[in-house]
Formats: sequence, C-alpha cells, structure tokens
Amino acid sequence: MARKHFENYEAISSAVPADEGFEAVIAVKRRDSDENAQVFKVANGRHYDLASEADVAAEAALTKVKEVSDVGELIWEENAI
Repeated sequence: MARKHFENYEAISSAVPADEGFEAVIAVKRRDSDENAQVFKVANGRHYDLASEADVAAEAALTKVKEVSDVGELIWEENAI
C-alpha cells in the first residue's frame, strides 16, 4: 500500500478481493470531509492471483497520478493510461 497527498485529497493504493483473486485499486478521499472514499479500479481491471501482485500494480498506477480534480477524479500523467 502506498499513499500520496494532493492539495485537497489523499490517495491510497491497495489490493482488494474480487472474484477468485484480487484487483488493484486507488482509493481517493477528500481531506476535509467525512464522505466515503471513491475507489477506482486500475491495471485495466485485471485480476491477480496474489494480493501482493495487485498491490504492486496499484502502487505503480498511483505514481502516475499527478492530481485529483475538484470532484475527486484522478488526473493522470500524460500518456499514463
């Protein structure tokens, strides 16, 4: 799991159980709010056998996020997706 801080948001990469494996995700939460985090699937929704594999993919994706928009959408580096 990795964490990245932005002006108004915090993002955390993680692996979550899905079907018979794991998916790589990035969860985004506004710093000054009690709202639930928004969860974005990354790595094209690929399923991994091991949580550690999904976590590595999620961490790699998080390094390519350059900002979070005012409405909580991920803003990627150019050519990142």
